[in-house]
Amino acid sequence: PMGGWIHEAPIVGEELRQSPRSTMWSRGERRLTLDRGWQPGWAATRQGPTRLIEHAVEHRDDGVLVRQRLELPIGGELRQETYLPAHAGWIEINSHWTMGLETNPEATYIAFPFEAPEAVARLDLGGQAMRVDTDQLPRACRDYFTAQNWVDFSNREFGVTVACPDTPMVQLGDFTFGANLDTVELRRAMLLGWVTNNYWETNFRAHQPGMVSARYRLLPHAGPFDEAAAHRFGLDAAAPPLVHHLLEPAVASPVLATTGSLLRLPEPPVLTLHLWPREGAVCVRLLNASDDAVTSTVGSGVLRIVRAARCDSLGSVIEELKTGRDAEVTIALEPRMLATLRLELQPT
Repeated sequence: PMGGWIHEAPIVGEELRQSPRSTMWSRGERRLTLDRGWQPGWAATRQGPTRLIEHAVEHRDDGVLVRQRLELPIGGELRQETYLPAHAGWIEINSHWTMGLETNPEATYIAFPFEAPEAVARLDLGGQAMRVDTDQLPRACRDYFTAQNWVDFSNREFGVTVACPDTPMVQLGDFTFGANLDTVELRRAMLLGWVTNNYWETNFRAHQPGMVSARYRLLPHAGPFDEAAAHRFGLDAAAPPLVHHLLEPAVASPVLATTGSLLRLPEPPVLTLHLWPREGAVCVRLLNASDDAVTSTVGSGVLRIVRAARCDSLGSVIEELKTGRDAEVTIALEPRMLATLRLELQPT
């Protein structure tokens, strides 16, 4: 089902009981070959929740909230909330459960099967909309992917964007870990949010007990893929508004204004990737996440820009930039170009 919880465990033969992860991978001779050691086609049991414990629907001014408690085959409960806001067209699914002390290989997923024929899968790779398979180098990993903020399935008529702010690992189209894929041909537009696993033999202990949380936000859209809209949606989900009650005591002499933005940052397709302090100033790293040349502006807000410069990636000044009449700085960005600005600021 949509947002369905899945537990996966490899079926391990008696001969591999002492090394169960050899079912999926085994060390081979790699000096003279391109063998990566994966064992495609490994069998697994996959289970969902075993029983519905509680189901409640709450109609609120801000939307509809569906709460469920479900019994899990690994013990404990899945607590899941599905929120349909009144002010937006997206759906958000929050899932919470507890992992135990199992050391045998296991993984958990949240599944999102979509009906989008001939869809192209794209994902946010460091601010770039990477087309799965098409934009990948030969022998790059295609069994699973890590997304910065979002994954999208779109054809020419419609699609759906999924924001994954908390859990970046995904599998696409099917359960494909260890399949050693050379190419990706999506059998279906299905996203598997890969929340937990202990499949790798590493220097971490095999069990990681405790509470697990996973949040996904789904936005169906008409028309073909829109990269700027996908970035905006992913960023909105990654940085939800922070709110607090109105009973905070007032500050006698506030340093900054009580309302407003510190700076006016660019809108997509220009992304603000990073902002950090440096030697009495602030550095802002921008990315033109489009295939067109654009002009971008960073404007003053609560903090006024008094001096600006273009920098290298470490914040060292390359050239001074002029500030406009409204204490703003404008920069031209070629397609897919990165730029770093150094801004000296003072309160307005």
